[in-house]
Amino acid sequence: MAHSQNSLELPININATQITTAYGHRALPKLKEELQSEDLQTRQKALMALCDLMHDPECIYKAMNIGCMENLKALLKDSNSMVRIKTTEVLYITASHSVGRSSDRKGE
Repeated sequence: MAHSQNSLELPININATQITTAYGHRALPKLKEELQSEDLQTRQKALMALCDLMHDPECIYKAMNIGCMENLKALLKDSNSMVRIKTTEVLYITASHSVGRSSDRKGE
């Protein structure tokens, strides 16, 4: 009879800096919440996931409507250089899409 063993180590192909983005329609609100976290690793993981999602113009539009840009603006002043770099990357991706360049400025 064969026996199976479960390893306690993470698989080799798992990147510990990426967060699961399987939140569906709640992905952006959840990431917005995690961008405000006091935990550095949570902020870094949320930024990594946001970088992946922001290549979709629909996600850029949703992120702008729920207020992610204000959170990103605050993260540009973060004490951690990785957070500042990834924040800049998200903003660059956003600005490279027409949706990001022609944002609807409600209330301004």
